[in-house]
Amino acid sequence: MDELKTIYERLLHPVFGGEFHIDDSGEDRNWTAVTLDGGHGHFYVSLYGTGCAHLYWCNQCFLFDQRRTDLVSSDTYDEIVYEADFDSEELPRLIAGLVMQLKDCVYLSKKETVTGTIPSGYDVIKEYAIRLKAKDAGRPVYRLANITLEFV
Repeated sequence: MDELKTIYERLLHPVFGGEFHIDDSGEDRNWTAVTLDGGHGHFYVSLYGTGCAHLYWCNQCFLFDQRRTDLVSSDTYDEIVYEADFDSEELPRLIAGLVMQLKDCVYLSKKETVTGTIPSGYDVIKEYAIRLKAKDAGRPVYRLANITLEFV
């Protein structure tokens, strides 16, 4: 996990500076928190090993899990689920890229469109269109597999 923490620090600390903090100090927890807002609890990543991460921003949760097809609807309810395959080495770059898009933005709305079901049939696959208010006007649409960010 130390190598993973180093990767996230290299990718995000230069941008967030003093607001960036990594915490894995809980004795009984099996995850690491990467805080991006100085500990306010509105912008952070929870890392569960190398193949699963939850990115929390503006009361929204982006779920990245290599075992996506094992998840059921109760695991993904009200989450924004990344549906593309990825390897554990790619995950930090995916997260950092999304974080850079969300930074300095405010959540406005989310539209979900069901496009299929996972092989087990216990959950649906969705496309997400998320509207954000950005500080800098005129930002282009950002697309990450089935997740689209539209800036206003």
